[in-house]
This record gives sequence, C-alpha cells and structure tokens, in this order.
Amino acid sequence: MKGKKYTFVWEDTEQTAEMTLHKENKLVRFSWIEEKESYFEFRITQDELTNDVSLIIVDFADDNDYEEVKGLWDTQVADLKHILGS
Repeated sequence: MKGKKYTFVWEDTEQTAEMTLHKENKLVRFSWIEEKESYFEFRITQDELTNDVSLIIVDFADDNDYEEVKGLWDTQVADLKHILGS
C-alpha cells in the first residue's frame, strides 16, 4: 500500500490498483492501473431481519476469463473463512 495505490499479489503475479471508492464499513472499490475500465469491489451488507452479514465481490472480467476469476475468488473467500474460523 502506498497512498491510495495497492499492489495485489495473485499467485506469482503482481497488479497495482487504486482505491477509487470507499464507504466506511460498506464498500471499497479498486480500479486497476493498467486497465482503466476494470475494477473490483467488496461490499458488506447486513440483513435487517436476520442480521446476517454478507460479503459481495464484484469483479469485471472478460467472458473468457469468467471461470478462472470465479475460481480465484472462491479460493480467496475460502482462505478468509478459514482464517476467521467460520
């Protein structure tokens, strides 16, 4: 992290993104430096009736990359769940 620029490491690949949107405890969006039109974001929502909390990940990828990107996020979320003990 350096200011609003973040370096993400996916396996052996590094990519730099800039935080372009941030709403405390609700949403954070990162726009890729190399691909101006592409971004990914994390949203946290809480159901008013059940108080269940959800993490929603939005990632714009080419249709050809869908399965690869989905697999990557599935792995990352599984690692997060493991770390959190859930």
